[in-house]
Amino acid sequence: MSQKKRSLFTGLLYLSLVIFGPIALLLIPSQFDVIDINQYAESHMGLIIVWILIELIIIGIEVILSLYLYKLLKVYHKNLSFFAFIFRIAVVVVMIVNVFYLSMILFNQEQNADLFIPRHQDGIYIWQLFFSVHVFILGLIIFKYNKTLWKYLGVVLLIGAFGYLIDSIIALGNLDYQILNTLSGFLLIFITVGEIGTGTGFSLNKIVHKEIDGVSL
Repeated sequence: MSQKKRSLFTGLLYLSLVIFGPIALLLIPSQFDVIDINQYAESHMGLIIVWILIELIIIGIEVILSLYLYKLLKVYHKNLSFFAFIFRIAVVVVMIVNVFYLSMILFNQEQNADLFIPRHQDGIYIWQLFFSVHVFILGLIIFKYNKTLWKYLGVVLLIGAFGYLIDSIIALGNLDYQILNTLSGFLLIFITVGEIGTGTGFSLNKIVHKEIDGVSL
């Protein structure tokens, strides 16, 4: 596969996460923010199945995307690209554990949604810690090695990485500081722009436009 085609495919995968991500991470979990979560889950098992299926799709996308990002970015810096790959795969591992938690609601005869859905949500904040490192490395590579105006997308990613980090720290540490909440909300802008910008940049083959020894990756 040529570099241009791989870059296009990578960009489309990235943009697909902009669609599937909010559904699995925000929309569906918000439906279970009820007083009697067990009763709600029992009467909405179909929704949990959809939740699992979407998360499995995301996991599949993440695995392929991790490999493609490494193959594309290693031309700039092999070690940094490898570390970015490792941290994104760590995200996938936690996501697989999260799918296990949701599956336990289906296959365990006891009412346990009040146990496994909170664990699932904690899992999201845990993988965000790994993802923040991945995004930071990705931003560093783009900013340092891209020689076009797209290099400034790297700055957006570098800043956005702290959005994921702070959001996780607030949730896992059960912190309630107004300054952190405000900062997290502000950094959400950089996260959104960074995710969409990265997908668009790869789709247009603007992030990586370098070849090794004249041979397409």
